[in-house]
Amino acid sequence: MMRIEPAAIPIGHSIRSGIAVGGPFVIGSLTGHVLIGMWIGLATLLLAAGEREGTYRLNFRIIAISTPIAACGYLLGFVQNIPLAALIPVMAAVALLAGLIAGFGPEFSVAGMQFLLVASIAIGVDGIDWWTPIWLYLVGGALYAALLAIEMLVEPRRPQRIVLVALLQSLADLATARIADLADPEDRNGSDRTGRARIAATTAHRNAAGRVSEVRVHRMGSAGDWSLDADVVGAADRVQALVLASTDTSELAAVGGHLTDLAGSVGRRQKEPTPPPTVVQTSTSPLCRRVRALDHALGGTHRSVLAPRRGFTFHAIGSEVVFAAVRLSLCFGIAVGAKAYFPFSHWFWVPLTVCLVMKPDFGSVFDRAILRVVGTVIGVAIATGVILLVPKGWEIGVAIGLLSACVPWFMMRSYALQAVAIAPVVILLVDVISPGDSSANDSWQRIGATVVGGLVVIVFGYLIWPHSRRAWVAETFATAMSCIATHLRIAATAVPEDAGAARRRHDELVAARRDAYRALSDLQTRMQRASAEPPPAGTTAMAWIPVATATGRLADAVTVYAGQRLAGTYPPDADRAAVLAERIVGLGSGDGLDVTCDRDSDAAGSVDRGSELNEIDDELSRLRGLLERT
Repeated sequence: MMRIEPAAIPIGHSIRSGIAVGGPFVIGSLTGHVLIGMWIGLATLLLAAGEREGTYRLNFRIIAISTPIAACGYLLGFVQNIPLAALIPVMAAVALLAGLIAGFGPEFSVAGMQFLLVASIAIGVDGIDWWTPIWLYLVGGALYAALLAIEMLVEPRRPQRIVLVALLQSLADLATARIADLADPEDRNGSDRTGRARIAATTAHRNAAGRVSEVRVHRMGSAGDWSLDADVVGAADRVQALVLASTDTSELAAVGGHLTDLAGSVGRRQKEPTPPPTVVQTSTSPLCRRVRALDHALGGTHRSVLAPRRGFTFHAIGSEVVFAAVRLSLCFGIAVGAKAYFPFSHWFWVPLTVCLVMKPDFGSVFDRAILRVVGTVIGVAIATGVILLVPKGWEIGVAIGLLSACVPWFMMRSYALQAVAIAPVVILLVDVISPGDSSANDSWQRIGATVVGGLVVIVFGYLIWPHSRRAWVAETFATAMSCIATHLRIAATAVPEDAGAARRRHDELVAARRDAYRALSDLQTRMQRASAEPPPAGTTAMAWIPVATATGRLADAVTVYAGQRLAGTYPPDADRAAVLAERIVGLGSGDGLDVTCDRDSDAAGSVDRGSELNEIDDELSRLRGLLERT
């Protein structure tokens, strides 16, 4: 739960965040309009925290949708003095709505969180003409959009370049890991190198595919420049599969070196493409052919089909969205009731904490609640030190800008670090309008409110809901095993003589492999999320770690077999593959554990020891043993 993830500093995002949040406060202090600067800075802080590592188009859409919705949160300030018995259901209803619209996509998820944050401030601070914050929030949105547009003009393809470099480098790392495992095949602990590298490559592929889906492809740059489109993403996916299937270490070394060079040339914005080594240029192996196809796609000048673009479509609001929205509504209503049971002026920090922890999405709330409290305690200490040591005025604005510049990077590294950066910025901004006589002495109030908000989330948003305390790993594991079995069945079939039928078989094979690795990625994600939670979810997830690793090796073994079939090394063997596929599905559902396992018994469904499917059979037997122990 306390793990700090490695992440590169998003320089543009950090500079934009520091200028957009600290700049208005500094200007307002120097011109005698500090309240105007504060309201604009608060808006830009929320927009900086809501920015995604996506394309410019996605982030402009987030700004366009979230800004007016969030600004409307200040309208709740006009009802702050109604009886508490009426205020609680009103705020619970708007929280339910904010949670439901999160199912419409990331833009509305960000909008829902920002709306509740603004509403929490609006119902807790007296004596404000709330029409002023509304239009100043819109000004903040325009300012942030303008700064984002400046970066887009300076470096229009930065989001695509980042994911392309990560994609190429992940393939190079996969080739290196594959070489290491081939050199020592008996090292079962070390052999997970390929699995880890494959997970990273799958994640990089998903990110690249996401960038492509967000924009239409228009050829940019000179003929020798790089491009990122559906052709590149598809070619990289095929290279990944064949790297897993290759057993030629010298070929893998050449391919890995070339992919590293490609990643470096794209990262350096090098105009001339990096030529592949001789072995890659001349070899007729499937892997080298696919690498040459990737080279061609990267530097191609003809785009016959524009990549699909995700439009303004509404996603279906499923049961998971409704369930998360109901929990958010309950917790937010209880938090608003803090006006009665939290006897301090900063009571509105309780619903504000609930909103930040249960921000309308579908992540785990337990670890976020703990990390939020820890991060806020540190953040409050930082804010208190700034208030005590830094003179009131534009100097506070500089401190706000420096802390805001840390927000994007801290968000990528840890939720606790995110709270460490955001909490003092909010404190220093809202301090101008917060009730109370002594800002520094209010620190204990803020810490207490944060603890209370965290406890509300843990009890009423987590512990009382059995559904939220399940790891749901077994269900995801069954899906992954079913996808792996489908991949194996198709890989073992004969290639049809008819060209059209052969093409359809190939498309089905590629789709099956992608489904298998997506399911594996979902298994890893769900397991990692649950592992930070208390029993039973955390205990269950930790027990599944070796099983998930073995499942990845099984999927890789099927990919190796499919690659050898593509190269013509192995003949079709649909009947024996069908036996193994049934065993895979049986283990996924749990039914296969009821069958006595004997490697030499036909009843157990084992393949002949002379079959090309031996490696898959071996991995399946190891997986079965782990499942029995688990």
